[in-house]
Amino acid sequence: MAQDLNTLCHRKSMCCMKVPLKSTEQIYLIFLIPALISCFVYIVHFSADLVVAIQHLKENNPIWGFCTLAIMYAPAVSYFILTVSRPDWWMTDNDKVSKGVLGWLGLQVCHLIGFVFFALYRYAGLIVLSVDAINLTGDARIKTLNLAAAPAAIELYFFLQAWFQAVPQAVFQTYLLFLQNPLHRSYQSVMVQVICILMSVIILAIQTASFQRFESQRLNGRKLPWAMWLKKYCIEELENFEERAPLQSALPTRDQEDKTNALSEATPAEDNETKLEEVTVYGNVQQQQQQAPQNESRNPLDRQISVTPPLPPKNAHVIPPPTPLRGITTVAPLPIPDAPAPPRPDSVYRESQQEANAETNQQSVTNNPQSLKMPTRKYSEKGLEEDDPVGKFLSFLWWVLFILARVLSIVVAYEFYPVYVMATLAVHYVVMLIYLFYYAKYYDVITFFVNLWLGLVYIFSLIEYRVKFKYADKWTIPYYVFVIVQNMALTLTWFIHADWDGFWYTYVVYVIFCCMVLCILSSAVYHSLYKPKKCRVYSS
Repeated sequence: MAQDLNTLCHRKSMCCMKVPLKSTEQIYLIFLIPALISCFVYIVHFSADLVVAIQHLKENNPIWGFCTLAIMYAPAVSYFILTVSRPDWWMTDNDKVSKGVLGWLGLQVCHLIGFVFFALYRYAGLIVLSVDAINLTGDARIKTLNLAAAPAAIELYFFLQAWFQAVPQAVFQTYLLFLQNPLHRSYQSVMVQVICILMSVIILAIQTASFQRFESQRLNGRKLPWAMWLKKYCIEELENFEERAPLQSALPTRDQEDKTNALSEATPAEDNETKLEEVTVYGNVQQQQQQAPQNESRNPLDRQISVTPPLPPKNAHVIPPPTPLRGITTVAPLPIPDAPAPPRPDSVYRESQQEANAETNQQSVTNNPQSLKMPTRKYSEKGLEEDDPVGKFLSFLWWVLFILARVLSIVVAYEFYPVYVMATLAVHYVVMLIYLFYYAKYYDVITFFVNLWLGLVYIFSLIEYRVKFKYADKWTIPYYVFVIVQNMALTLTWFIHADWDGFWYTYVVYVIFCCMVLCILSSAVYHSLYKPKKCRVYSS
């Protein structure tokens, strides 16, 4: 059954800690458990934000309460603006026929008002489909997993939630937590506000861990969770994007080779019997032998099995050939093997649909065995495989620690030295913009605003979205060092020079430094053991 699921989950991780997973185990680890965890985190996050907003209103702080509610609605409003501004991108053919423009617009307004119910409906659908896939077998299981893995527009809301709700909410509530005196507040109100901050950090860490190397994984076949709902991306995915296929999948089996050889021998014989009945059997055999190498040359050289003998073991005693004497003995040269060298095992070959159609047309038109096929240059790019479940957990853990230390160091330092903190963040923002605009592929209006938004994102986390990191290992390590040095400088500045008093400040210093140490350790374990393998993708 694992081989049947390969048609659906070939872009998903099929191993856990380098151990191959069965089909049922893969459904549990890839589909069911992440859906349950995400649903639980979303419910707790929304409940904590709502309770904190009500608590601010009860404590006669209406501005703080309404600001908390506005931050909760920020991703829903952003999602509504992005969808309504371009209905031709988001409306499917079924929506145009069944609902129409006005009905679809009314549905988007309902999404804006009751966004939480649509988000829970998405998680409920994923959980139900995952449970059904566990109980089903065969084609029914594959169809069910296809529905679970299909992109949905609500996934864009989950992506926007991390940057438009989680980040502002974590910073705002942390600032209010230290601004108010915790001694004059109840234990329940303080704990609810702490849960709100932690859930916001977890939401941000989940999306950051998912998109930290997205563009590199996209080269290897990963798709946007909401891409197929966009008409623009539908056309690009189906027509303009090159179809990528692993070289191992292009290997023909022995039965397929026998069938193709039998068909290639049968079809010319039938044509010769109908057209030239007086041709002898010797002529038919000779014609088949002439067409056999031609058919072999037409097959795409995706991957061939090497016919060269294996190397001898290291401890084997190899006797060298005798040295030829001048004019007495001669040694015949070894023949060159009549087979191309096998490609790299980690490489992927992709061929565009236009080239495939052109090649088939050329094969159907040109039947001359003396015709030559012009070689084409193959360009290569480095992609990444998707993380396995343990790698995703470690990545999530290190981003939780990284973001929590970052938020605490910025907010607490801002309470004592707001000017220096804003200057530090401004320098950080400018450095990020210089990198983004220097390595930008396109210089248009959309890229300009996206880079401005990514510069703000890079203050708290690092994602590879809409820009592919050049020399990723050399770029990410200086980023981590740059942020950790900022956190240490800001924390030690107010801890040594500021006039602070209270247990919370001492506790925050310990939390910041412990989070940074654990973040470095978890990141080291991830990069040394569970980092996804690089995969070279070839394209014409």
